[in-house]
Amino acid sequence: MSMPRLCTVSSLGLVIVVLASGCDSRSRKASARLRVEVHQLKEELELSRHQVSELEAKVAEAAVESGGNSVALLNVPRVAAIELSRLSSVRAASEGSTTLDLHVTAVDGRGRPIQLTGRLKAVARFMPVDKESIELGRVSLSPAEVRDAWRAGVLGASYQVEIPLQLSLISEDSSGIHVSARFTDALTGVDHDATVEVRVPSQPEE
Repeated sequence: MSMPRLCTVSSLGLVIVVLASGCDSRSRKASARLRVEVHQLKEELELSRHQVSELEAKVAEAAVESGGNSVALLNVPRVAAIELSRLSSVRAASEGSTTLDLHVTAVDGRGRPIQLTGRLKAVARFMPVDKESIELGRVSLSPAEVRDAWRAGVLGASYQVEIPLQLSLISEDSSGIHVSARFTDALTGVDHDATVEVRVPSQPEE
């Protein structure tokens, strides 16, 4: 192959590498932009769900208390959703028993923290892959007990619900406990559900 032709082939190869590199860079930027947009859309969708949930609660309340001030009623925040914190944990309790500390929070239709007034039920289950779920413990709190469960700390405020557990029912290969909770709003009668997976430590912390 002649020298001029060799130079031409080499130059063409360099151009292809540069173009490929540029395309790869643009692809990464496009992917990053799409991930940001998807994250923003998810947040907007979650906020919309909270707003719809709050409006449904207000409509239910208005149906019961007809004849009131509708403007004031529409601007009073109501529970739109409850959330179970991933910071919930399993700990050793007294006399060898084990307790799951479940942290519950709530938000209104604008995604802002709000206090709870109503009943709260929570169930902890072990979910085997090829078998039916096994209940490990459950708890039911009255409105007064929910109010007393409020706690404030370094990580913020939440309702701390203690669920006694029977960890002996869990197989050794389990890595988590499925927890479901239902809050029944005493003001609106609306039910709000949430779930979370809580890690099971090899040795519960003291």
